[in-house]
Amino acid sequence: MINIYNEDCIYTLDNRIKDDSLDLTITSPPYNVDLGNNKLNKNPYDLYNDNKEHQDYIGWLKTIFEKIYDKTKLGGRCVINIGDGKNGAVPTHSDIIQFMKELNWIPMSTIIWNKNQVGNRTAWGSFLSPSSPSFPTPFEYILVFYNRYHKKLNKGVTDLTKEEFIRNSLAMWNFAGEKKSKTGHPAAFPIELPLRCIKQFTWIGDKVLDIFGGSGTTGVACKQLKRDFILIEKIPEYVSLIKNRINQPTINDFN
Repeated sequence: MINIYNEDCIYTLDNRIKDDSLDLTITSPPYNVDLGNNKLNKNPYDLYNDNKEHQDYIGWLKTIFEKIYDKTKLGGRCVINIGDGKNGAVPTHSDIIQFMKELNWIPMSTIIWNKNQVGNRTAWGSFLSPSSPSFPTPFEYILVFYNRYHKKLNKGVTDLTKEEFIRNSLAMWNFAGEKKSKTGHPAAFPIELPLRCIKQFTWIGDKVLDIFGGSGTTGVACKQLKRDFILIEKIPEYVSLIKNRINQPTINDFN
């Protein structure tokens, strides 16, 4: 089953997704770093305000993940890929962990995604001085939560290999980030991220949701791994991009 919705994710959650129907949500929200209005990235979102007041941003996310909790099966999982703002000075990942616990999501793991890159290594702050140093972050967080039960309650078939399970079960993942030129989206994650999460946290045939569909990478991974999926994306141009990628006949065409 494939469902792609071109609308605000809150509307979709309220009107189109049944309670207790999701096995996994995996998503990467806008990071609220004023995408497109900084010296490192000139590609803003079209319809998202990526420069909210921090508490407004956190409140918006809390509303969304409260709704996702109701749509998730007992024992279902939720994976959030996020980076902190201002070189770690704005601890977004910590705020998300806090509100997720308030919503009764239970933390399973905090995975460090080492992207093996630093965007601008000249951002030293006070160079050669303790006056006001800066700490560019070549990593992001993959936050994993579950709904009430740590163990999946339904039985299923896995496609994990022994090597993949051992690699993925270490909470430090090492692979490069994605380039806009490959997907046409300003903030896409690489397919390796959803591939690992989907295999590690779901059975074949489970249902996966991505509330910020972006370039459709989660859907591409689900199609490859034989999972049902729901993608939600607000921007029409990206929905067209998603459909084009998902309709490609082979996985090689997705890369």
